[in-house]
Amino acid sequence: MKKSKSNIVKTLLLSVLLLLLLLWPLTGLAAEAINQESVYIITETELATLEQNSNRLLEISKQLTTELETARQQLKISEQASTEAKLQKELLQKQLTELEAWSKKQEELQQKILKSLPPSAPGVLREIGAKIDIDHYVTGISYGVSRRIGSKYIGFRGEYDWQDKKTGVWVTYAY
Repeated sequence: MKKSKSNIVKTLLLSVLLLLLLLWPLTGLAAEAINQESVYIITETELATLEQNSNRLLEISKQLTTELETARQQLKISEQASTEAKLQKELLQKQLTELEAWSKKQEELQQKILKSLPPSAPGVLREIGAKIDIDHYVTGISYGVSRRIGSKYIGFRGEYDWQDKKTGVWVTYAY
């Protein structure tokens, strides 16, 4: 049994030695990592400055959050106003279209009414007349033309009397 104990011990020692050989590079890496990590010590003044800067950044963050919320509310109000304006525009466009159609119908109706009315006083009047004598019946003829100026007529009339063989010209005014 002695031999087997000594074989076990040898095997155990050999295993430990192999294990140490395998772990040796790892301990070097860990030591190297520990040696490369630098330590920084913060003074009380630096800590106070960091705290002030942090507080200032926190205030700025709060202010920006408030401004962002205000901007969101204004955007929402603006979008609502824009939507209302679009609806108002559509309504006004619809009303305009309806008014244009109504106006066109009114114009057509007005044209029908104007066509159905008897003509108003003409711009030019023409007249033909006969000169009558009680004893000799028709003794002459006349022809006249008058032009409307405003609501009055001004014109000329010429006549011929074949019994007396005389001609005459008249200026006429009618009101």
